[in-house]
Amino acid sequence: MRKTVLIIIIAFLVFSSWVVWERHEITSCFNTPSCVLNNAGATEGIILMQYQEDEWRLAVYQNGNLTLHILKLKGNIIPEVEHHVRSVKTYADYSPLSFEAKSVENLERVKAGLIVKSNGTVRVFKGNSLEELMQNSVPCQRFITICPKCRVTLGESWELVRLGHTNVTGGYLVFPSEDKCLLAFILKIMQYNSTHDILEIEYPIGIVGGYIPKLDLPQIGNTSLPANVSRYFESAWGILVTKNETVLNPDPWSIAEELGECRTVYKITIHNNGTIEKTEYGLPCWRK
Repeated sequence: MRKTVLIIIIAFLVFSSWVVWERHEITSCFNTPSCVLNNAGATEGIILMQYQEDEWRLAVYQNGNLTLHILKLKGNIIPEVEHHVRSVKTYADYSPLSFEAKSVENLERVKAGLIVKSNGTVRVFKGNSLEELMQNSVPCQRFITICPKCRVTLGESWELVRLGHTNVTGGYLVFPSEDKCLLAFILKIMQYNSTHDILEIEYPIGIVGGYIPKLDLPQIGNTSLPANVSRYFESAWGILVTKNETVLNPDPWSIAEELGECRTVYKITIHNNGTIEKTEYGLPCWRK
Protein backbone atom coordinates (compact mmCIF):
# COMPACT_ATOMS: atom_id res chain seq x y z
CA MET A 1 0.00 0.00 0.00
CA ARG A 2 2.77 2.40 0.98
CA LYS A 3 4.65 1.51 -2.18
CA THR A 4 1.53 2.29 -4.27
CA VAL A 5 1.05 5.66 -2.54
CA LEU A 6 4.73 6.48 -3.06
CA ILE A 7 4.47 5.63 -6.77
CA ILE A 8 1.37 7.85 -7.10
CA ILE A 9 3.12 10.74 -5.34
CA ILE A 10 6.23 10.38 -7.53
CA ALA A 11 4.07 10.17 -10.66
CA PHE A 12 2.14 13.27 -9.58
CA LEU A 13 5.34 15.20 -8.92
CA VAL A 14 6.80 14.16 -12.28
CA PHE A 15 3.58 15.15 -14.07
CA SER A 16 3.39 18.47 -12.20
CA SER A 17 7.01 19.24 -13.03
CA TRP A 18 6.36 18.42 -16.68
CA VAL A 19 3.28 20.69 -16.76
CA VAL A 20 5.18 23.54 -15.12
CA TRP A 21 8.08 23.12 -17.55
CA GLU A 22 5.82 22.90 -20.60
CA ARG A 23 3.90 25.99 -19.48
CA HIS A 24 7.16 27.88 -18.91
CA GLU A 25 8.54 26.87 -22.32
CA ILE A 26 5.38 27.85 -24.20
CA THR A 27 4.82 31.18 -22.43
CA SER A 28 8.51 32.09 -22.59
CA CYS A 29 8.54 31.47 -26.34
CA PHE A 30 5.29 33.38 -26.76
CA ASN A 31 6.82 36.46 -25.14
CA THR A 32 9.96 36.34 -27.28
CA PRO A 33 9.74 38.05 -30.70
CA SER A 34 12.24 35.76 -32.49
CA CYS A 35 10.49 32.62 -31.22
CA VAL A 36 7.09 33.96 -32.29
CA LEU A 37 8.38 34.72 -35.78
CA ASN A 38 9.85 31.23 -36.00
CA ASN A 39 6.52 29.65 -35.01
CA ALA A 40 4.69 31.83 -37.55
CA GLY A 41 7.16 30.83 -40.25
CA ALA A 42 8.07 34.49 -40.92
CA THR A 43 11.74 35.08 -41.68
CA GLU A 44 11.69 38.27 -43.77
CA GLY A 45 9.38 40.99 -45.05
CA ILE A 46 8.19 41.79 -41.52
CA ILE A 47 6.68 45.28 -41.33
CA LEU A 48 5.28 45.42 -37.82
CA MET A 49 4.77 43.28 -34.70
CA GLN A 50 2.28 44.00 -31.93
CA TYR A 51 1.85 42.20 -28.61
CA GLN A 52 -1.21 42.88 -26.51
CA GLU A 53 -3.09 40.76 -23.97
CA ASP A 54 -1.78 37.29 -24.93
CA GLU A 55 -1.99 38.06 -28.65
CA TRP A 56 0.64 38.75 -31.29
CA ARG A 57 -0.18 40.41 -34.61
CA LEU A 58 2.50 40.25 -37.30
CA ALA A 59 2.24 42.13 -40.59
CA VAL A 60 4.38 40.68 -43.39
CA TYR A 61 4.88 41.73 -47.03
CA GLN A 62 6.06 39.25 -49.67
CA ASN A 63 5.52 38.93 -53.42
CA GLY A 64 2.70 41.44 -53.68
CA ASN A 65 0.80 40.17 -50.63
CA LEU A 66 0.25 41.68 -47.20
CA THR A 67 -0.25 38.94 -44.61
CA LEU A 68 -1.52 39.32 -41.08
CA HIS A 69 -0.58 36.56 -38.62
CA ILE A 70 -2.61 36.48 -35.42
CA LEU A 71 -1.23 34.22 -32.68
CA LYS A 72 -3.25 33.81 -29.49
CA LEU A 73 -2.25 32.03 -26.28
CA LYS A 74 -5.12 29.82 -25.09
CA GLY A 75 -5.58 27.42 -22.18
CA ASN A 76 -4.79 27.47 -18.46
CA ILE A 77 -3.00 24.24 -17.53
CA ILE A 78 -0.90 23.75 -20.68
CA PRO A 79 -1.35 26.73 -22.99
CA GLU A 80 -1.71 26.30 -26.73
CA VAL A 81 -1.00 28.80 -29.48
CA GLU A 82 -3.75 29.42 -32.04
CA HIS A 83 -2.44 30.72 -35.36
CA HIS A 84 -4.75 32.56 -37.78
CA VAL A 85 -3.60 33.98 -41.14
CA ARG A 86 -5.22 36.50 -43.48
CA SER A 87 -3.71 37.82 -46.73
CA VAL A 88 -4.65 40.53 -49.21
CA LYS A 89 -3.13 41.46 -52.56
CA THR A 90 -1.59 44.92 -52.62
CA TYR A 91 -0.49 47.13 -55.50
CA ALA A 92 1.97 49.03 -53.31
CA ASP A 93 5.39 47.52 -52.58
CA TYR A 94 5.95 47.50 -48.80
CA SER A 95 9.43 45.98 -48.90
CA PRO A 96 11.20 49.31 -48.04
CA LEU A 97 9.40 49.23 -44.67
CA SER A 98 10.32 45.68 -43.77
CA PHE A 99 12.97 43.93 -41.69
CA GLU A 100 14.21 40.36 -41.26
CA ALA A 101 13.60 38.03 -38.33
CA LYS A 102 17.28 38.18 -37.37
CA SER A 103 16.76 41.89 -36.56
CA VAL A 104 14.83 40.92 -33.41
CA GLU A 105 17.06 38.07 -32.23
CA ASN A 106 18.58 40.23 -29.48
CA LEU A 107 15.32 41.79 -28.34
CA GLU A 108 14.25 40.88 -24.83
CA ARG A 109 10.91 39.34 -23.96
CA VAL A 110 7.99 41.64 -24.73
CA LYS A 111 4.98 41.90 -22.44
CA ALA A 112 3.14 44.60 -24.40
CA GLY A 113 4.10 46.95 -27.16
CA LEU A 114 4.96 47.49 -30.82
CA ILE A 115 8.00 46.54 -32.87
CA VAL A 116 8.71 48.57 -36.02
CA LYS A 117 11.66 49.80 -38.04
CA SER A 118 12.12 53.47 -37.24
CA ASN A 119 14.91 55.55 -38.81
CA GLY A 120 16.70 52.38 -39.91
CA THR A 121 16.56 50.63 -36.51
CA VAL A 122 14.13 47.99 -35.28
CA ARG A 123 12.74 49.26 -31.99
CA VAL A 124 10.26 48.21 -29.30
CA PHE A 125 7.76 50.76 -28.02
CA LYS A 126 5.89 49.83 -24.89
CA GLY A 127 4.27 51.37 -21.82
CA ASN A 128 4.71 55.11 -21.61
CA SER A 129 6.78 55.18 -24.78
CA LEU A 130 3.61 54.39 -26.73
CA GLU A 131 2.56 57.96 -25.95
CA GLU A 132 5.18 58.95 -28.53
CA LEU A 133 2.88 57.49 -31.15
CA MET A 134 0.24 60.08 -30.35
CA GLN A 135 2.22 63.27 -29.69
CA ASN A 136 2.51 64.27 -33.34
CA SER A 137 -0.65 62.67 -34.69
CA VAL A 138 -2.68 64.58 -37.24
CA PRO A 139 -6.32 65.58 -36.58
CA CYS A 140 -8.72 64.13 -39.15
CA GLN A 141 -9.87 67.50 -40.52
CA ARG A 142 -6.30 68.53 -41.43
CA PHE A 143 -5.37 65.28 -43.09
CA ILE A 144 -6.39 66.17 -46.65
CA THR A 145 -3.89 69.08 -46.81
CA ILE A 146 -0.83 66.94 -46.04
CA CYS A 147 0.49 66.05 -49.48
CA PRO A 148 -1.15 67.55 -52.60
CA LYS A 149 1.76 66.25 -54.75
CA CYS A 150 1.11 62.67 -53.65
CA ARG A 151 -0.73 60.12 -55.74
CA VAL A 152 -2.36 58.71 -52.59
CA THR A 153 -2.35 59.59 -48.91
CA LEU A 154 -3.85 57.34 -46.29
CA GLY A 155 -4.21 57.70 -42.54
CA GLU A 156 -5.56 54.99 -40.30
CA SER A 157 -5.98 54.48 -36.60
CA TRP A 158 -7.00 51.37 -34.71
CA GLU A 159 -6.06 49.75 -31.43
CA LEU A 160 -4.90 46.61 -33.20
CA VAL A 161 -2.89 45.94 -36.34
CA ARG A 162 -5.16 44.92 -39.21
CA LEU A 163 -5.25 44.80 -43.00
CA GLY A 164 -7.38 47.16 -45.06
CA HIS A 165 -8.42 47.10 -48.69
CA THR A 166 -9.27 49.73 -51.30
CA ASN A 167 -9.50 49.63 -55.07
CA VAL A 168 -6.73 52.24 -55.17
CA THR A 169 -3.92 50.50 -53.32
CA GLY A 170 -5.32 46.95 -53.33
CA GLY A 171 -4.37 46.39 -49.72
CA TYR A 172 -2.81 48.40 -46.93
CA LEU A 173 -1.52 48.05 -43.40
CA VAL A 174 -3.36 49.65 -40.50
CA PHE A 175 -1.13 50.92 -37.70
CA PRO A 176 -2.62 50.81 -34.16
CA SER A 177 -3.69 53.84 -32.18
CA GLU A 178 -5.73 54.64 -29.07
CA ASP A 179 -7.99 57.24 -30.69
CA LYS A 180 -9.88 56.81 -33.96
CA CYS A 181 -9.58 60.47 -34.96
CA LEU A 182 -5.88 60.86 -34.28
CA LEU A 183 -4.13 59.37 -37.25
CA ALA A 184 -1.31 57.25 -35.86
CA PHE A 185 0.45 56.96 -39.20
CA ILE A 186 0.39 58.54 -42.62
CA LEU A 187 1.10 56.56 -45.78
CA LYS A 188 2.20 58.62 -48.79
CA ILE A 189 2.78 57.48 -52.35
CA MET A 190 4.63 60.20 -54.26
CA GLN A 191 5.83 60.49 -57.85
CA TYR A 192 9.57 59.96 -58.35
CA ASN A 193 10.25 59.28 -62.04
CA SER A 194 8.76 57.46 -65.03
CA THR A 195 9.29 54.02 -63.51
CA HIS A 196 9.18 54.47 -59.74
CA ASP A 197 7.20 56.14 -56.98
CA ILE A 198 8.24 56.76 -53.40
CA LEU A 199 6.34 54.97 -50.65
CA GLU A 200 6.73 56.59 -47.25
CA ILE A 201 5.11 55.87 -43.92
CA GLU A 202 5.39 58.67 -41.45
CA TYR A 203 5.11 57.39 -37.92
CA PRO A 204 5.23 59.86 -35.05
CA ILE A 205 8.27 57.81 -33.94
CA GLY A 206 10.08 58.11 -37.27
CA ILE A 207 9.87 57.77 -41.04
CA VAL A 208 10.29 54.59 -43.10
CA GLY A 209 10.18 54.49 -46.87
CA GLY A 210 11.79 53.68 -50.19
CA TYR A 211 11.35 53.42 -53.94
CA ILE A 212 8.61 51.20 -55.36
CA PRO A 213 7.39 50.34 -58.87
CA LYS A 214 5.23 53.16 -60.18
CA LEU A 215 1.49 53.10 -59.49
CA ASP A 216 -0.47 54.48 -62.41
CA LEU A 217 -2.33 57.15 -60.42
CA PRO A 218 -2.55 60.94 -60.86
CA GLN A 219 -1.40 63.43 -58.23
CA ILE A 220 -3.99 64.57 -55.71
CA GLY A 221 -3.64 68.28 -56.40
CA ASN A 222 -6.86 69.38 -54.71
CA THR A 223 -6.60 69.92 -50.94
CA SER A 224 -10.01 71.40 -50.19
CA LEU A 225 -13.35 69.85 -49.33
CA PRO A 226 -16.92 70.92 -50.01
CA ALA A 227 -18.50 73.03 -47.28
CA ASN A 228 -20.31 71.50 -44.29
CA VAL A 229 -18.64 68.07 -44.36
CA SER A 230 -16.52 68.37 -41.22
CA ARG A 231 -19.17 66.56 -39.15
CA TYR A 232 -18.53 63.36 -41.10
CA PHE A 233 -14.95 63.16 -39.85
CA GLU A 234 -16.18 62.26 -36.36
CA SER A 235 -16.91 58.72 -37.61
CA ALA A 236 -13.55 58.28 -39.37
CA TRP A 237 -11.32 55.40 -38.34
CA GLY A 238 -9.39 55.96 -41.54
CA ILE A 239 -9.11 58.50 -44.35
CA LEU A 240 -8.05 57.88 -47.95
CA VAL A 241 -7.34 60.89 -50.19
CA THR A 242 -7.00 60.66 -53.97
CA LYS A 243 -7.32 63.15 -56.82
CA ASN A 244 -11.12 63.11 -57.06
CA GLU A 245 -12.40 62.07 -53.66
CA THR A 246 -11.87 61.68 -49.93
CA VAL A 247 -13.07 58.39 -48.45
CA LEU A 248 -13.77 57.96 -44.75
CA ASN A 249 -13.51 54.36 -43.52
CA PRO A 250 -12.32 52.98 -46.90
CA ASP A 251 -12.45 49.39 -45.61
CA PRO A 252 -15.70 49.24 -43.60
CA TRP A 253 -16.08 45.47 -43.47
CA SER A 254 -12.69 45.01 -41.84
CA ILE A 255 -13.64 47.60 -39.22
CA ALA A 256 -17.05 45.99 -38.67
CA GLU A 257 -15.46 42.57 -38.10
CA GLU A 258 -13.18 44.03 -35.42
CA LEU A 259 -16.05 45.89 -33.71
CA GLY A 260 -18.23 42.78 -33.59
CA GLU A 261 -21.99 42.34 -33.61
CA CYS A 262 -24.53 45.15 -33.29
CA ARG A 263 -22.06 47.86 -34.35
CA THR A 264 -22.40 50.06 -37.42
CA VAL A 265 -19.69 51.51 -39.65
CA TYR A 266 -20.31 54.09 -42.38
CA LYS A 267 -18.21 54.35 -45.51
CA ILE A 268 -18.48 57.98 -46.61
CA THR A 269 -17.19 59.12 -49.97
CA ILE A 270 -16.85 62.90 -50.37
CA HIS A 271 -16.42 63.80 -54.03
CA ASN A 272 -14.68 67.03 -54.99
CA ASN A 273 -17.82 68.17 -56.84
CA GLY A 274 -19.77 68.20 -53.57
CA THR A 275 -21.54 64.85 -53.93
CA ILE A 276 -21.55 62.72 -50.76
CA GLU A 277 -22.21 58.97 -50.64
CA LYS A 278 -22.88 57.28 -47.29
CA THR A 279 -23.21 53.51 -46.99
CA GLU A 280 -23.88 51.56 -43.78
CA TYR A 281 -22.02 48.35 -42.90
CA GLY A 282 -22.24 46.13 -39.86
CA LEU A 283 -22.72 42.67 -38.40
CA PRO A 284 -26.28 41.84 -37.27
CA CYS A 285 -27.26 41.11 -33.67
CA TRP A 286 -27.68 37.35 -33.74
CA ARG A 287 -28.19 37.08 -30.00
CA LYS A 288 -30.96 39.07 -28.31
